[in-house]
Amino acid sequence: MSEFHRKLSLEYETLHVAKENAFWTAKMGLDADADAAGAEFDDKEKTLGTWLQSPSRLAEAREALSAAATDVERVALEGWVRTLEAHSIESAEARALAAEIIDMEGALARKRESMELGYVDPTSGEFVRASSVKLGTILASGETSELRQAAWQGLRSIEDHVLANGYIELVKARNRLGRMLGGEDFYDWKVRRVEGMSKDAIFALLDGLMAKTEEAHQNTLASMEESERQPWNFRNAITGDMTREMDPYFPFAKAVERWGRSFAALGIKYAGATLVLDLLDRDGKYPNGFCHMPEPAWRDQGELKPARIHFTATAIPGMLGSGQRASTVLFHEGGHAAHFANIDMPAPCFSQEFAPTSASFAEVQSMFLDSMLDDADWQARYARTDGGEAIEFPVIERGLRARQRGEASTLRAMTAVCASERAIYEIPDDELTAERVLAEIRRVENDLLGMDAGRPALSVPHLLSGEASAYYHSYVLALMGVAQTREFFLGRDGHLVDNPAIGPDLRRAYWQPGNSKRFPDFIEALTGETLSSDALARSASMTDEDVLARAKASIERLDTIAPFTGEIDLDCTISIVHGNETVATTDGSSFEEMCARFAAWVGER
Repeated sequence: MSEFHRKLSLEYETLHVAKENAFWTAKMGLDADADAAGAEFDDKEKTLGTWLQSPSRLAEAREALSAAATDVERVALEGWVRTLEAHSIESAEARALAAEIIDMEGALARKRESMELGYVDPTSGEFVRASSVKLGTILASGETSELRQAAWQGLRSIEDHVLANGYIELVKARNRLGRMLGGEDFYDWKVRRVEGMSKDAIFALLDGLMAKTEEAHQNTLASMEESERQPWNFRNAITGDMTREMDPYFPFAKAVERWGRSFAALGIKYAGATLVLDLLDRDGKYPNGFCHMPEPAWRDQGELKPARIHFTATAIPGMLGSGQRASTVLFHEGGHAAHFANIDMPAPCFSQEFAPTSASFAEVQSMFLDSMLDDADWQARYARTDGGEAIEFPVIERGLRARQRGEASTLRAMTAVCASERAIYEIPDDELTAERVLAEIRRVENDLLGMDAGRPALSVPHLLSGEASAYYHSYVLALMGVAQTREFFLGRDGHLVDNPAIGPDLRRAYWQPGNSKRFPDFIEALTGETLSSDALARSASMTDEDVLARAKASIERLDTIAPFTGEIDLDCTISIVHGNETVATTDGSSFEEMCARFAAWVGER
């Protein structure tokens, strides 16, 4: 390793760790002075951004690459050149604007976090404080249409709040930066930097998916009563009763143990990483699950430095659907963590979640793994009540019918979020008003859904934050990759549940190389197929009969698939925390003992 290469890696690592530690403190509400914590994070983020944006550092990296003496050094410096090219800003004016945007994002985030959010109880007429997580849960499973409408109106109030508190000015500044750096607008510049694809190329894929799912969505609408087609009733009409029916089989306190056992059965390991999990909702905490890597995994002078990874859920124990939501977040964010823990490359630039790491490809890992929770064979093997009673097939069947009924509509609702964000950035500056933004959002929603969306676009936190803005399309593109990945393993092995080949194969094809390939190249490396929406459209358009026949066959096949009965060893140290409190850990204990302590702690709350 050359002196320059190692200096570059160690400098970056130091700045990255400082920034990500500050991020966790600010987003988890760990400091009594939230404004100071937010300002500290903004400062660390600007420091790292300035380092990455330096044109002279990029020039030095290119020069060092041209003189690389070994294959390892060449690979590492190629990674650094790609990373610095994705961030370098040659113009001093643009660098100053980028720093100003970070301040604007921080100010907007603090105003959003301090918002008095909630709903007006339709019975008492009193205002009830509630997080966006709780409002979303009520929207899905609230007992009356009036209560669900109140929660929906609460979520809509976020749109008015952020539009009145800096979002419009932020969009203008982001667009100015995007155009300075060669994009049509901020959205176009951002996706070229992160995905290596133009905005038009991304939306060509999404538009193709919308065309392929239009008929299925219209069939769903035609099957519903007029009252069910109201935005606050639509999700509940599809999944509300199933949330209630599934709830006993996903007890919250058992969620961690089921995640660990299922991942162990898949052959997933975390390569010696340290994991920190903060799983419960609370005031001051970021209102969405996420995973981040304060210490990236990389090989320093031939020795692997394991990752330190944090991830969070926003569960509310005792609330309907909280256990199923917690399981989804554990599989999803645990998938992100497995991806980044298993990167084994000669520089830390390969193992961080920002450009040139493809956001869409990063989401494939998490969404592939959380998709298993909806599989009939996974539910037949793992879904149990607190008393150990197994889920019965009629319940599984009703869940499958509900999900299939709503699958095309769900894809279109997700696409409505990113299409709305694209539309916002395409509004000319002199027309960018709160009224015009809301009109564009409602136009997109009605074009794709035939109604206003159940989840208002500007209540989605991604659109407000720095790195997650112009990102939401990644979830839809990722689902394309997920469908292809599922088809590959099912076609080759016949099953996903407890398939011990999945972890090693994902590590080899998807995880170990870090961000050294483009998203479509990763998909082709595993599946042998080019990235497309075909597999996802096939899944969304299946008939109930086909879905049920596949489910019954998968459950019958369980007799030939040995369950995982050994001790759970994910090759990592795990701590479950609640803010600054450590609830349980595997440091000095087994995974099972940690889970028992966590379950007892939940039971005491």
